[in-house]
Amino acid sequence: MKKRELKQIFETWKKIFGNWKYLILALIISMLFYGLNVFILNWKSLIDFYPSFGFIGLLKFFFTLAWGFKNSIKFHSFVSLIIISILFGMLFGLIVYKSKLGLRGTGRFSIFGGIGVFLGALIPGCAACGIGLVSFLGLGAGFLTFLPYDGLELSILAILILGFSITKITREMYFCKTNSFSFNMMKGGKKI
Repeated sequence: MKKRELKQIFETWKKIFGNWKYLILALIISMLFYGLNVFILNWKSLIDFYPSFGFIGLLKFFFTLAWGFKNSIKFHSFVSLIIISILFGMLFGLIVYKSKLGLRGTGRFSIFGGIGVFLGALIPGCAACGIGLVSFLGLGAGFLTFLPYDGLELSILAILILGFSITKITREMYFCKTNSFSFNMMKGGKKI
């Protein structure tokens, strides 16, 4: 990627997320994704405490769990979860912005974004720690015995795929695809 393209990508992000609507949307989606992972790890506790606390007490308990979540999981799992949450929020904000513009993307990058989100939701940090859909499906520690870095490699893969998808969606917003010939090279059907 050229320096000029990188600068254009950052300028596009600045323009999009400089609009408070898309920034708030990205932050809300990021927090919802983070909250989903807190819920998946603690759903049994939340259900058990609901009769004692009531709904308001349960919300307070949930926010306490969310705030202290970094102490419940490995550090690398927490960092990868935060990164995936932010990237997921960015991706969602970019998709909404792009759809409001009426731009259509290539299906190939939509598939990459879907795979990145799926991997991010499946194992956002560490299945042995009990976060992500893998542990919710009961595949936690047993699944990870086959992976050398306890699921961190899948988190890194999800981060890379989400980053790639975000970059490609951003590039599609300012890079116009035309036919393979240059209009500047043609005049009256002849090369000039």
